[in-house]
Amino acid sequence: MSIQNSVPTAPQRYQVFWRWVILGGYAACIFALSSMPGQALPSVRVSDKLIHIGEFGLLGLLMCRALTAHLPTWPRSRIALLSFLAALFYGASDELHQLFVPARSAELADLAADSLGVTLAVWGWFKLTAHWTWLR
Repeated sequence: MSIQNSVPTAPQRYQVFWRWVILGGYAACIFALSSMPGQALPSVRVSDKLIHIGEFGLLGLLMCRALTAHLPTWPRSRIALLSFLAALFYGASDELHQLFVPARSAELADLAADSLGVTLAVWGWFKLTAHWTWLR
């Protein structure tokens, strides 16, 4: 492979940039929601565990897409593992952060729901991108 082929083109750099911006913005939204005191949270009719599953599933999927654009030569299995670990670490730090927010708590059950959401999303991404290249 020549050096010319390894330098990303302008559209590739644009794609990498925006995928990281979207991921960073979404992570900031999770942080902002976690910073809200417990009494300020809206009442919802679904289990908060389902919210955690969806919230961190999307984080895992966005992480896969950002890493795929950033590291296009990496195998999908390595991207899936790194995405899983990074999203799980963010979930753990989010639970720790909630210890310092009034009327909020850190729960292992929430972290378990986060990890389930990440696992399902990253596994789905890994299986589907073999056939649906637009997910990459």
